[in-house]
Order: sequence, then structure tokens, then C-alpha cells
Amino acid sequence: MTPTPLGFAPNLDGYVDAALDLQRHVERRTRRRLAEWAGHAGGVASATDVRREGERIRAAVLRGLGGLPPRDATAPPVRWCGPADGVPGDAGYRIERLVIETAPGVHATASLYRPTGETTLSAPARRVGVLPTGRAGSPDTGRDDRPAAGHVGSPAVVYDDRPAVVFVCGHADEAKAYPPYQAVCARLARAGLVVLALDPFGQSERLGYLGGDGRPVVAGGTAEHTYAGLQAWWLGQSPARWFVHEVRRAVDLLETLPGVDATRIGLTGNSGGGWLTTLATAVEPRLAAAAPATFVTSRDRYLDGGQHQDAEQILLGGTAHGVDHADLLAATAPRPVTVLAAEYDFFPIEGTVESVHRARRSYELLGAPDALTLVTAPTTHEYAPALAAAATRFFCTAFGLPAPEDGDEPATLPPSALACTATGQLGRDSAFLHDLIAAEYRAPRERIGDDDLTGWLRERVTSARDVPAAPGVRWLPGPAGTWHGFWRAETDLWGAGVLIPAATGVRPGLRVVLLHDGTAELTTSHPVLARAARDDRVGGPLLVLDVRGQGALLPRDRSGRTPISHDSTMYKLLSDLLWLDDSLAAARAFDVTRAIDVVLGDARVRAEHPGLDHGRPVHVHAAGLGAHHAMLAAAADPRIVDVTVSGPVVDLDEMLTTRLHDDGHGAWHGVLPGLAALAPGRRLHDLLGIRLREVP
Repeated sequence: MTPTPLGFAPNLDGYVDAALDLQRHVERRTRRRLAEWAGHAGGVASATDVRREGERIRAAVLRGLGGLPPRDATAPPVRWCGPADGVPGDAGYRIERLVIETAPGVHATASLYRPTGETTLSAPARRVGVLPTGRAGSPDTGRDDRPAAGHVGSPAVVYDDRPAVVFVCGHADEAKAYPPYQAVCARLARAGLVVLALDPFGQSERLGYLGGDGRPVVAGGTAEHTYAGLQAWWLGQSPARWFVHEVRRAVDLLETLPGVDATRIGLTGNSGGGWLTTLATAVEPRLAAAAPATFVTSRDRYLDGGQHQDAEQILLGGTAHGVDHADLLAATAPRPVTVLAAEYDFFPIEGTVESVHRARRSYELLGAPDALTLVTAPTTHEYAPALAAAATRFFCTAFGLPAPEDGDEPATLPPSALACTATGQLGRDSAFLHDLIAAEYRAPRERIGDDDLTGWLRERVTSARDVPAAPGVRWLPGPAGTWHGFWRAETDLWGAGVLIPAATGVRPGLRVVLLHDGTAELTTSHPVLARAARDDRVGGPLLVLDVRGQGALLPRDRSGRTPISHDSTMYKLLSDLLWLDDSLAAARAFDVTRAIDVVLGDARVRAEHPGLDHGRPVHVHAAGLGAHHAMLAAAADPRIVDVTVSGPVVDLDEMLTTRLHDDGHGAWHGVLPGLAALAPGRRLHDLLGIRLREVP
């Protein structure tokens, strides 16, 4: 016999189009919090207020990053790889290739641009350095723990101490070797600045997911950042903490290099590098000036585009705790900053103008109204030559160098000329993001008590929910004698479920069923449904539940991707919830408890099932991702007397320690930031104790 589908027809049986509900709900919450914090910023009225607000913003950023990794503030070990061949003799700079150990076992490939010729400095200083033989212009920090063959010192060379700039790359595959990025660095160097350009994790020579054939199993750039970032989120961390850490280590290195003035170090980058520039400058006081390019806008304006961002651009709790783009700029005051913007960017220029205008108020109150500037160019999303020229003028002015001659666009080298490795990849000789995250997960930490864990989970599940006074429940006849019900899970969100009436004369109680994909997969022969029906501990009705974003409540995808894709609308919604200090998992667990309230409190259901009320037990049967939501709901709601689960897709040990962790079932939907730190392994299972039954 062909199984009968029991799920909803489209648009909740033609009554409600819920496909945009979750998107609108998240956007309303986001804009409401942004407006609240904008009002707060309007109350900043003195220099003391600005400084206090800066400290608040820095604390919120560090909270959203999950803190910063430890560092000893000494210069990192460096392996000098020799000069890059092919730089024209009259270029005005030379390039040295180097590998920096930014953390124990973590290596970053980089290019160091050194100016040649004489430059008049506003604050002249001289320093003596030692050059490695055969590498003209390559100062040794004295901390080279893996010297190249024949690496010995030549006679001392006297340097003018010059200002320096750390260049952080956007998501171009070639990173430091991407021709437009080379051109920016070259412009800065020929104007008299030392420039250190870093390859980020997951790009250029630092791909972290290479297969046995040397090809990436996970694509580089945004894909790799998100793939590893999903693991970091479970720990309550942003992968950006490691990106910021590497900026700080770059500053540590530059501070010790002969010929660099440690008091004049700046930072620039565009796109993802623009985000990192804005973020790192807010929390690293040694950065004396910054030029974030093609990133700064506003959270409100960016929502209009519907674009998702990779995981290192998601600041956990950032919106909830008052961190918008303008706040990051304000936290840098009164240090010089120029915001570089493309007028035809997908980072909306309107938000850029608004954020700079709002942040300039902080600069004015500190007596430096001209230290924050905005430069735009009629271009699309790129570190265009016009913006590169503006950045060069800015740093020269900020650091007391003569005004540069724009000149021609600098010549660039083939990527191979800047390679620091023989194979073009560091490979497993270096640790990568996933290695660092797994090590954090395995690190010993203090175990919190069961009561504290329960309280934390309950707060995560119930916080910030907008529950209406009346649920507005509707029950409609469905297939095979079922009822189709939908109600207000929150004021602007529908919940839904299929109620399967119980036989008469059975013991009262409610059975809730949560399937991996909700009612979309529900038929009369579904094994979990059959298992729940056989449960002889209670004979009440079965409610097969759709939580937000699942089954009949699945959002309309704006990107044409499946819900388990890392660039889908579902991923975008999760990201925005994380900015709100929330998550899909916590919200879906709330939907379970809300459905219990609605069904047990509904007069029509109670009339059909005498004795079914708030004093009766609730049993939950769940499978796949539904098992994770059910366990979180049970931890937060004592009315759930037991949970029977099968095939859980969320295994924290597997998720956090397996290099290729994503099995294609969308387990990342279950991210609850901090859960892996507070309840690693099977701690949640242990917390539920005898209330939890695991079956095949």
C-alpha cells in the first residue's frame, strides 16, 4: 500500500504564506536593536562619553570574537625565503618573501615591501640592522628558528626608521599575489612605507583542506572560512579571532624590524580585508592609522541586499550588544582613519556615508574632526587604483611623509615570484583554522554544574521571544483523519503541526514528534511516527511539529540553494540570528515548548481528548536534526518527561574534531554558540539522564 502523505499543502493549506516569515522576523529584530543602539549613541555628548563608549564597543567586540588567542608580544619567528625576482630596478621598492609563525605550529606566508632611495621623514630616526648574506635589504629579526642554508650576517646596514603598513587581503584566491593587491602595496612602498602583506587562512599558499592529490577538497576563501567557522561557532567563537591575532603578530614583527618606526604602523585591506581592518583597529591600540576599503556600510543597509557573509565576518552577539560599522569606526577615535568606498558596491554606499557621519561625532568630541575622512570612487567592489592612490596619500599625511606622486600603476609579478613554498602550499606542515578550533575544543576547562548548565540552556531557548497573548490557533481537517494546525509561535512567526488523534479510552498525555525535515517528510508509514504510535506509556494524540524554517515553514530561498548549503538563505538567517545573540537551534527548541503550550491550552483539543491539560506528561520522539532540537527543548522544559531519539546528526565530538566534519545533512543548523564549550561530548545526554532514550 502506498503511504499517504500527511503534510501540509503549499502556503499552510492555502491559508497563510509563511515562506517569508522567518526572514521578516529576523530583519525586524535586527532593525529594532540597531535603532535602540543608534539612540544610545545619540546620547554620547562629551569626550569622556566617547572614551567610555569606546571601551564598551571593544568589550563587545572581544565578547563576539570569543576573546583573542594568547600571545607573548615578542616578535614571531620568521623564515626568510629570499627576495622576489623580477622587481624592476627603478621600481622604488624591493620585495622579500617570508614565512611568519603566528602561533605555535601556525605559519603565514607573506611579502615584505621595502622602499629604496632616500625619503625625508618628519621624525627622522636611524637604526642598525643585520642583513642576511645574499638577500639585499632583508633584515633578520634575530628570531629565525629555521634559517636557510648559508644564512649568516653581513656587515651592519643603517636604516632610516620608516612608517609601516600591514596589508590584509580580501577574498581573492591569490591573496598577497593578487595583482590589484600587489599594486596597492607597491604604491605604498614607493611612497616610502614598509608594507607587510599577509596571506590569510584559506587563501593563496594557506589552503587548509587539501586532498591526497594536492587539490582542495573544500574551496578556498569564503568557503573555507565558513567551513571552519561553523566549528568555531559551536565554541562561542568567531574564526575572526585568529585573523585579528595574525594582524597583532604582524605588528609584533614590524615593531622589531630594523628600519621601521614602531609608533607609526597602519593597517589597510579591502572587502574581507576591510572588515578585518575595521575590526582589528578597534581592538589593537598600536595601530596608529587605518584605511578600510570597500567594506564599511551599515548593518541596516546591508540587510537590504540579502547577501550572506562568510563566517569570519559574523560577530557573535554584535547587533545585540551594539556593534555596527559606525561603532567600530568610533572606537578608533581619535586615530586617523580614511574610509575608502566603491560607489557601485554591494556594500551599500548609503550605509557608508551614514556610518562615517555618525562616527565623526566621536572624533569631533575628541577634538579631531578631520581625522576621519571618506573617499569614494566610481567603481565596483575592488581596491581600485583611485582608492589605492587615496590610501597612499592618507598614510603619507598621517605618518609625516611627503605627498606621493601618483605616477603610473605599478607593475606586478606573477604569483610564482612571490611564492614562499616550493609547492605553492604550506600543506600539513602548518596548522590551520580547523586544527586550532579542535585544539580549543580538546583543551581542559572547568566543568559547570548541572543546574548552571540547565539555567544557561533555558536562558538561550527563551530569551528575546515575543510571545502574543493569544496564539490565534486554527485547526483544519487534514488527510487520513488528521488535523492541520497553525498558530503564532511568536507575534510575527507561525508555528505549525499535524495532529493525529488518539484512539478513545487511552491514557491522557501528549506525544510530540520531530523529524529531520519536519512534516515535509511525513507519511502514514514514517518509522518515527510508527515508533511513537507504539509507545504504550501514553496514549494521547501525536503532534508532528514543524519548527521555524522547516517543513511547511521552510523559507523561500533567495539564492537558489538548498537549505543545507553554506550560501543559502538559511545560512544567512542563521548568521543574522548569531549577530542577535540567538540561533536557529535555540529558537527551534523554543518552538517545541511553545507548541506544547498551545496544544495543551487549546479548548478544542482538550474537548476531543479529555484529560489532556498542562498537568499531563509530554513525550517526545525525534530523529536527525529534530533529535537535537528535542534534547535542547527537554533540557529547558521539565514538562517533557522523556525524549526518544534516533540517528542524531549533531555529534559534538565529531563536529569539532573531524577535519571534514560536514556530512551534508545540515547539522550546522543546530549551532548553539557556546554549547561545545559548556557541554562537550555527551554532556547534554548526561544532563537528560534517564529522560533520554537512544534507539536505532
